[in-house]
Amino acid sequence: MQAFPSGDEFMRRWQPDGPTCVLLDIRMPHVTGPEVHDWLRARHPRTAVIFLTGFADVPTAVRAMRLGAFDFLEKPFNVQHLIERTHEALRHAAQSRTSVTVPEGLASLTAREREVFDGIVAGKRNKTIGAELGISERTVETHRASIMAKTGARSVAELVALAFGAGRQASN
Repeated sequence: MQAFPSGDEFMRRWQPDGPTCVLLDIRMPHVTGPEVHDWLRARHPRTAVIFLTGFADVPTAVRAMRLGAFDFLEKPFNVQHLIERTHEALRHAAQSRTSVTVPEGLASLTAREREVFDGIVAGKRNKTIGAELGISERTVETHRASIMAKTGARSVAELVALAFGAGRQASN
C-alpha cells in the first residue's frame, strides 16, 4: 500500500504492480480526484478506483460511475465496508486482466459491431454513432451491449484498453 500527499505527486511517482485499487478523494490539493481518475483511465484503464468524499453531490457521483469508478463512498464511511469494497475492487481488477484476450474479443465482433466499437472508443455518444451509421440510437445501444458481452469489457475504459492492445498487437 502506498499513500501520496497530492494527486500530482501520485501521477509523478505511482507505478502499478499487478491488479490495483486506487482510493481517491474528490477534493485534493492541486489536482482533483476526478482529474487523477481521467489520467488513470487513459494510462491504466484496468485500475479499480474508489472515490471517497465528504462533499458528495449527485452529478459528481454519476460522472465518476459512468467513467468507470468501482465505487463512490461518502465520509464518514464504515472502515470495514471500505475494506470489503477494496477487496472486491482488487478481485475485479485481477479478473478484468485475464477475462478476454484482445484477438478473441475483437475478432468475434460483426462488421457493424466493429463500427460501433470504433465510435465508442473515439468517445462518441450513442446518438452521434447512430447518426453517422444511419441506425437508431436504440440499435447502437443493442450493439454496445453485445460488444461488452463479447469482449468481456465492463466499462468504456476497458474497451479503450482493448482497442489500444489491438493496435499494439497489430503493429508488432
